[in-house]
Amino acid sequence: MSIIEFKKKGNKQIALRVEPSLEAGIQQALKLDGDASVSAWIKRIIRKELQSKGIKVDE
Repeated sequence: MSIIEFKKKGNKQIALRVEPSLEAGIQQALKLDGDASVSAWIKRIIRKELQSKGIKVDE
């Protein structure tokens, strides 16, 4: 289950609720990949997925 919240100004904030096992997996992948934060890891994964679908996103 996820809840998405968008603020009106600047960068949008997205709040996610994840079960403990998913959080543990994210933390493990974060360490393996060397990302500085969970948000950096998630954004990198989302950009990669969008790129694989031919959707261009500015960084």
